[in-house]
Amino acid sequence: MAVNAIIAHFDPYSERSKNWHKLLTAIRPHVQKAVVVSTGISQQDSETAKQLGFSVIARDNVGYDFMSYAVGFDVLQGDARADKILFTNDSYFISDEEKFTDSLSKLLSAKDGAAFLTCSSQIIRHGQSYLFAIDRKVFSQRLFHEFLSGVRPQPTRLSVIFAYEIGLTHCLNDLNVSFSSLVDTSGLSGRISSEQRKRGINPTHDYAEEIEDRCGIVKYERLVKNPLRLAETPRMAAIALAAATTAARAPMQVSQLEPPAVVICHCHYEEVVDELILKLERLPDGCEIHVTSSNPSVLSAFKTRWKRKKVYLNVLATENKGRDVLPFFVALRLLGLADNIPILKIHGKRSLYSPLGEKWRKDLLDQLLPDFGGINDIIRQFETSPKLAMIGAQGSYVSDLGYWGANERRVCEFMERGGYATPTSDDLGFYAGTMFWIRSQCANEILESVDFAQFESEGGERDGTYGHVLERAIPMALHSQGWTLLEAGCEKELSPELARERKLEYF
Repeated sequence: MAVNAIIAHFDPYSERSKNWHKLLTAIRPHVQKAVVVSTGISQQDSETAKQLGFSVIARDNVGYDFMSYAVGFDVLQGDARADKILFTNDSYFISDEEKFTDSLSKLLSAKDGAAFLTCSSQIIRHGQSYLFAIDRKVFSQRLFHEFLSGVRPQPTRLSVIFAYEIGLTHCLNDLNVSFSSLVDTSGLSGRISSEQRKRGINPTHDYAEEIEDRCGIVKYERLVKNPLRLAETPRMAAIALAAATTAARAPMQVSQLEPPAVVICHCHYEEVVDELILKLERLPDGCEIHVTSSNPSVLSAFKTRWKRKKVYLNVLATENKGRDVLPFFVALRLLGLADNIPILKIHGKRSLYSPLGEKWRKDLLDQLLPDFGGINDIIRQFETSPKLAMIGAQGSYVSDLGYWGANERRVCEFMERGGYATPTSDDLGFYAGTMFWIRSQCANEILESVDFAQFESEGGERDGTYGHVLERAIPMALHSQGWTLLEAGCEKELSPELARERKLEYF
């Protein structure tokens, strides 16, 4: 059986490159000729497709997937050898390659004139258009040609569903052609609630777990946005985390032109996402943000709520370990930044043990992400002061010996192992709260001394962890080498003896 394929694609920033490679690799053995029609594709993903033998057509980002299907069909319809045409887009995450490959085989071996991965009973029973196969007895008909050639841009996604997804079902009915699906909501309707019945069932959301179990895929919209606010099962949460993890490139990539600044932001609590976004929106164009979290909902929230076109935001799933410190060094290692790029390390810490914990976070963020002009001033300081290593928030640098806590021995061990001068007790001096600007050269130097195996699993400790050790050791190590430490808005160089009497107000 000869099969052709048309693949609608949109991923201009290569955020799903690993999944894209999985998709093409799974399709390739089933098809003789295939065309990718993209409304946004990177050079990397285009080359991946071409290397696997797919033609690539780029078009304007209008008309949703059916416009891409129409363009691809116009290219392929002259091939008289094809028995089937596989239509698909790249809107789903492949969680199980073996099940997905088996699903492709079943679609292509179906006896019906059209076979869909899923059917929806919403509005009317119709095949869903993200993955389906059409037989020659359908695509050779003039009525089918007219249907695809009549595709035009629609104002909304709902308009596309009415005009073309449901419209395709009407076309099949007019041709007196039966269609089937691997997963049909009519066979699952006994499990729906009255609320679901009232709003109508969307199988890719309401039955995502069943579809994943049978077919090995989950729609990205269900994983990332979850617009129906459905309860997360452990399985869906695990897949969402896997999808977020595969979105990160290895190594992660920044712009070909060096960004004016890079932010590495760790966030565990979804309730502070909007606050962090408001602060991050103050960044100048060209900056890059890399968000780390072990919480898939946090990563999804950042990706869906971030609107700045000229400030790139990437998400990276990390394990719940090492608080905000381990994720920072994981991201730093993946980024491989050149020297002299200012890095802002921030996080969504809530410090629930303190009644002033929320105020502490807000104060630190406002100091480190002031207005647009203030951020540019900080960036400019790194450009004009070649020995500047770090800038912290005003009042955050402390050296009272009581702040050693349970960390002095391990700080000394870190310094000795890294080749820094062994500190005395009086050398203590660090930015409390672990939020600061740091020169990339300095961060990379510290990275070489970090022992990732020493990070403990999260246990809610307030002191004595490897993260608390590094909070103190980073500025101490750099200061011991003659690097300059500052606080935002102040030009006076910091040293432990200048802050010995300073006390934090947040405890």
